[in-house]
Amino acid sequence: MAIREGCWDCGSCGSVANRGRAVNCPRCGLPRPEGTRFYLPEDAPEVTDEAQLARARAGADWVCEHCAASASAQEADCPGCGAPRGASGTQEVHDYGPDEIPRDGGDRRAAARAAAALPAKRRSPWTGRGVLAAIAAMLWWFLAPHEVSAVVDAKSWNRTLEVQAYRTVRESDWAVPAGGREVRSYRAIREYRQVLDHYESRERQVSERVQTGTRTYTCGTRDLGNGHFEDRTCTEPEYETRYRTERYQEPIYRQEPVYATKHDYDIERWVRDTVLAAAGEADEPAEPADPAWPVTQLRERQREGERTEKYVLRFRDEDGDTYESPVALDQFQKLRVGAPVRIKVSRAGSVELLQE
Repeated sequence: MAIREGCWDCGSCGSVANRGRAVNCPRCGLPRPEGTRFYLPEDAPEVTDEAQLARARAGADWVCEHCAASASAQEADCPGCGAPRGASGTQEVHDYGPDEIPRDGGDRRAAARAAAALPAKRRSPWTGRGVLAAIAAMLWWFLAPHEVSAVVDAKSWNRTLEVQAYRTVRESDWAVPAGGREVRSYRAIREYRQVLDHYESRERQVSERVQTGTRTYTCGTRDLGNGHFEDRTCTEPEYETRYRTERYQEPIYRQEPVYATKHDYDIERWVRDTVLAAAGEADEPAEPADPAWPVTQLRERQREGERTEKYVLRFRDEDGDTYESPVALDQFQKLRVGAPVRIKVSRAGSVELLQE
């Protein structure tokens, strides 16, 4: 695994990019303190010198409990005061993922806080939410209704009335209902069900993932606590997709009819006989256009059925444009031709009567 020498910054005099192995600041001469943050520049070369590699692999540096001088793990006595190592503490060892390796001696959290304190960059109104807002505003402008002064230009109405007759009709079903008189019965297919008929041999391509070996890759870096960084390696299995031909038996089904007794029968029902219609319109103030239902002359075994009605007012504004809108019966009867009204018109063409 490759080992590279990192750097550290002196917090006393501000000297930066000091060699990782240096236990004293080259500018002010003060010892490298415990808790020093080591970092690994992008272009740090791999260490090949055997003596330096031995120092890097010896373990984390220790800091003298007597004079605070920093010493290599290879040294049993403090190079500053000569005291034995004893219970002196060591620099911490850190493991970093590929995207976590420190590349400078600054405090990234402080930089992040400083960046967050900066004023947000002004964004163009025509990006992201600005575009959506502009589209919404255009749709609102196009669809939003506006009030218009108008007069009732014309009125029209139509009404329909269904006439039903009580007649004998012929129907078919799997049972004769109450009141029905059977005409005939016969065997008929009521449904189909799937029945296994046989199996047929088939072939198909089947894929499977097969492990072909393992791959070793650099998955991070370890800060050795002595100014050096060592690549961390991980392994993972490697696979390839292989195909094979598989034979199988496919079930073949047939649709088998299920028979039952069906009945034709006569029965009395109310059925539609005819639909009567009435309509009227008025475009002059003197014409009332009063709605009326169609006149019926019911015969024996007849009755009235469903009724439908529709009332429409046509409006004309000051520019001569006309609009139509269905209205309720009470509005239709109250408003005469020529009556002034206020309507709300959308650009899509819908009309709403505001006042009479």
